[in-house]
Amino acid sequence: MDYCCGLTMVAELRTVYTEGGSIIHDVPFLFCPTCHRSIIAPDVDFDFTMYAHYCETDGLKVASLADVVVREKLLDILHVYAHDERVKNQKRVLPEQIDAVLDLLNVAKSLNDSEWHFELTNRLTALHAEMKKPTQS
Repeated sequence: MDYCCGLTMVAELRTVYTEGGSIIHDVPFLFCPTCHRSIIAPDVDFDFTMYAHYCETDGLKVASLADVVVREKLLDILHVYAHDERVKNQKRVLPEQIDAVLDLLNVAKSLNDSEWHFELTNRLTALHAEMKKPTQS
């Protein structure tokens, strides 16, 4: 899933400490600048899992995912999930996110889906509260 809080997630390379004690650099992560949820990019999730297992079983303490995944593939992920306005302007919420939730609220109402409507109302309240917070410098 590359959408979170109404907008596409953003990609960045991170370092991961595995459960087995290995450190793997250059792992593409998708993260949401609004709620800070993050996941390993789906395109390399299997590669990362297999390499982490290899590193742990062979006792390799420090490695780079670029050792087993073509560097262009890693860079392509970064380009697909380019930085958006939340990152550039140091905002956690954009008006487009609120517009998207309002549109979904109308759909939930037209479908008479009260559970979804309740979830979206809560999400809208949370986004509105985030939008009112001062930006951090």
